[in-house]
Amino acid sequence: MTRVIRARKAQITKPKLISRLALGDDGTVSGFVFDPDAPEHRFTIEILLDGLVLKTAYAAAFAPECSELDRSNTCGFAVSIDIELLHAARHLSARLANLGTPVGNPIDLENDTTFRADLRPTCKLRWLGGLHFQGWIDSEIVVTLEAIVDGESVAQVRATAWTHIGGDAEGGASRNVRAFDFHVPQRLADGRVHRILLRKEDGEQIPAAATFVAFPDGLAGMIDVIGGYAAERLRGKLYDRLIPASLPLHDYADWRERFPLPEPQPSPLRLAVVIAGSSGTQQTLASLEAQSHENWTAGAIDGQPLSIDSDAMLEFLEDAAPDADYIVATMAGVSLERTALARIAAAFDSHPDALALYGDLDFLTDDGRLWPLAFPAFDYERLLEQGYCAHLFAVRRKALFAAIETARPNNLYRLFNSLLDQIGPLRTDILHLPGALATMPKLDRTTAGALLSAASQSHLRARGIHANVTQRTGNFFPAVRIKRPLSKQRVTVIIPTRDRVSLLRRCLETIAPAVERCHADILVVDNDSAQPQTIDFLSDLSRRGIRTLRIEGPFNFARLNNQAAATLDSDILCLLNNDIEASSDDWLEEMLTRLGEPDVGAVGALLTWPGDVVQHGGVVLGMNFSVAHAFTDRFSDDPGFLDQLLVAHECSAVTAACLVTRRNDYLAVGGMDEDRFAVALNDVDYCLRLREVGKRIVLTPYAKLIHAESASRGSDHRADRRSRFEHELNLLRARWGERLNDDPAYNPQLSRDGVPYSGLAWPPGRRTPRYNRPPVAHDLPLGF
Repeated sequence: MTRVIRARKAQITKPKLISRLALGDDGTVSGFVFDPDAPEHRFTIEILLDGLVLKTAYAAAFAPECSELDRSNTCGFAVSIDIELLHAARHLSARLANLGTPVGNPIDLENDTTFRADLRPTCKLRWLGGLHFQGWIDSEIVVTLEAIVDGESVAQVRATAWTHIGGDAEGGASRNVRAFDFHVPQRLADGRVHRILLRKEDGEQIPAAATFVAFPDGLAGMIDVIGGYAAERLRGKLYDRLIPASLPLHDYADWRERFPLPEPQPSPLRLAVVIAGSSGTQQTLASLEAQSHENWTAGAIDGQPLSIDSDAMLEFLEDAAPDADYIVATMAGVSLERTALARIAAAFDSHPDALALYGDLDFLTDDGRLWPLAFPAFDYERLLEQGYCAHLFAVRRKALFAAIETARPNNLYRLFNSLLDQIGPLRTDILHLPGALATMPKLDRTTAGALLSAASQSHLRARGIHANVTQRTGNFFPAVRIKRPLSKQRVTVIIPTRDRVSLLRRCLETIAPAVERCHADILVVDNDSAQPQTIDFLSDLSRRGIRTLRIEGPFNFARLNNQAAATLDSDILCLLNNDIEASSDDWLEEMLTRLGEPDVGAVGALLTWPGDVVQHGGVVLGMNFSVAHAFTDRFSDDPGFLDQLLVAHECSAVTAACLVTRRNDYLAVGGMDEDRFAVALNDVDYCLRLREVGKRIVLTPYAKLIHAESASRGSDHRADRRSRFEHELNLLRARWGERLNDDPAYNPQLSRDGVPYSGLAWPPGRRTPRYNRPPVAHDLPLGF
């Protein structure tokens, strides 16, 4: 007799939950779910409209309601739902994914309005890596917060800055909120997992928390110290790339001691030092006496600050330093670091093709605190408008003599830029030495500005460019504005669009004065608009002299611009998003004048949110091994780090939300890569490919527009689009490799987490001498 054993059907035990479901007036669905029998469990929630799953959420966010149930307070969730979908539905509900257990009470969308509440997020805390945190709180006044790590108060945080939030990532309408940025003490970099909370001065805990782990000098460095784990070092390096660490800028003095520059190799080179100006000469001579490099001769040229006498300089060099092959020129009052001359000599030894070099500087404030003047690799546009690298530099003797005899410079700014009189702006043989060579005295910006203005005017005239040079008011350095002649070229503004006719209408209305001023054309690229009002609006554009081009298929920003460029015969293309608004009539002219230099491949603009917080101040490579817009923590009237928002300067990339480029250059590099970067990062890749063929990328703050970023297509951080964005980011990393982590327009001593220019890298990147040379892309076959 055969026994038949039947398996009993497994019973799925549904957890006993404490939960809530709520809906805000702005379409935010929020709640929490907690299992008292298994408090460590976190659940995936399905959000349903009329019984159909619309979105999913992971319940691991901070929820104040959980404070009495769960010590970590992380059992909450929140998602944003389109208001139009809610109006068309009858019931809203939530359940545990796979189990079907209800979460909270269902909401009757037709009849019940008691559930409505303002559920907009009121604050946010984000771990940026290492000991660095950033966030915001919805408040009109400055708020002081207390950072609590594992129950211990470790830092006071003042929300004094501003940032712009709203849309898919934060929920609710766009608005400006108070922002904060802080670091916790270095003792917490112990390789252990910590929990951080924030509370107000009155003890009220705010709904923001984060978990973090930090390693002293990075995980790769920790693995080296421990030893025996060499095989894991690659994993450590990858971790440090993706989650870099930083320290605040005000800790610079301690940071310098922790990460001293390596001692340079001894050099037999003889240097001659020329000190320009009378005031502060003794201070500079005293720092020369302490130099570790002993083979030098120095002479001071008396006169006004930064001024030189060409004849006196030549006489000194011929009489007192006939055997000095390299000349160091510096303003009086500079205090050189002990190894400054040794580093300069070693750099020329290791780079025999270098024409000239300059290095970073330090600045000592009246309260005795040291701050870093961390510069980029050579930036011609910034040299003309700020003279940033002319306060201390070194140059080959032959090149210096030739420049003096031809240009007869009378100040340091003209002495430096005269090296470029006969060759042009794209110099790949000017070295930048990361790490301070000296401490710089306070500048008389009015006097320095007049000298810089005259120097830049003379240099451009020597190159045959009769530009208008206007002195501006700098915050730290002098500042001038260069306006080159506007050439007569055919310009077309390309605006891709899909429905959202209100955005397009506003865009066209506000850019019209600038377009008319430059005699430009407009091409609206319609990508499958379907709404009747949009179709009517587009059909009427021809009557206003605006061309349209219809392109069908899925949204592919690169393809839309490529096909538009292929149909045109214009000399210049202006790529413009349909969610751009102009606030002046000279922005386009300003961008076009920057293309007056033949080696400029693309020009970008300063873009702000509607609340005047900066949305784009250039693109910085390498932030969390990705890319980031600069100065998004500031208002547009802020001078920026070392006055960068006051002058035009080079970037590795700018956004195509407003980008001007030559059509020939666009076609020569194949336009944007529509196969690999259909939606995001196509502008970054395009700019890098322009740089690969020897073109410069310039951002001008004098072209300022408003950009409601992603108002048309939505945020790349939405759950349904995140995987596509991550795929395109990985392709960018694969194509550009280490160049993505070594931005020549960014200093290796500055942080690579959070917003650029907001901290010090911990540890710093490579501080070896570097040129501003074109990047080289890796071959990237399709499908990988």
